[in-house]
Amino acid sequence: MLNVIYPKKNDNNKIYIAVLPKGDDIEAKDITVEYRRKREDDFFQYINLDINKSIFMHQIHQVNIAKIDENNINMYGGREKVVEDTDALITNLKNVPLVIQTADCAPVIIYCNATKSMAAIHSSWKGTRDKIVPKTIELMIKEYNAEPSKMYVYIAPYIALKNYEVGEEVAVHFKNKTIINNRWHFDNGLEIKDQMINLGVLKDNIEISDLNTYDKEFYSYRRDGTQIGRMLTLGVII
Repeated sequence: MLNVIYPKKNDNNKIYIAVLPKGDDIEAKDITVEYRRKREDDFFQYINLDINKSIFMHQIHQVNIAKIDENNINMYGGREKVVEDTDALITNLKNVPLVIQTADCAPVIIYCNATKSMAAIHSSWKGTRDKIVPKTIELMIKEYNAEPSKMYVYIAPYIALKNYEVGEEVAVHFKNKTIINNRWHFDNGLEIKDQMINLGVLKDNIEISDLNTYDKEFYSYRRDGTQIGRMLTLGVII
């Protein structure tokens, strides 16, 4: 069974966003590379996109950002030719899906309607602390003359505050936090939203998924540990 999620506000026909959650037919301990790849292949077939023309990243929880253009597009594509050591991609090319893989971190898709450019960003707490989303927006402004007020953003499912317990050394960096049972808890998506608003992205143009990756429908590093699959979030200019 495929569970595909779409943004509620995705009424802009210039970009397509989809999310592949966890299958409901398998436990974390049973996930294999073969199972993950079969799910991914089925997902791309279901949404009628070519996985081998999609741009994947080897994500490292830092702030490296790569621009995909006519000069390097042939270097990448599919699971075998990934963009190494990168956590954000930008492009203005049509029909080039940009893919984020997550299991609790926040996946962020940005589309600038004025310049027909987009970004796909993997933001862990480290990326949010180091402002990977604002830095990606700034690069879109530099490369494409993108306008923050014309940007539309979808923050796909990530781990909810109630399940995201962090230490003092993490909490100290953020505003969107609270104490539950004497422990700090942090809302990554709201922190990212505030960062974007400070750059001029309109509040009404930001949609945050109300789904929680700690729930059983999703892969969750916090819930299941290292032996888990990944959700895919992708955006493509059409």
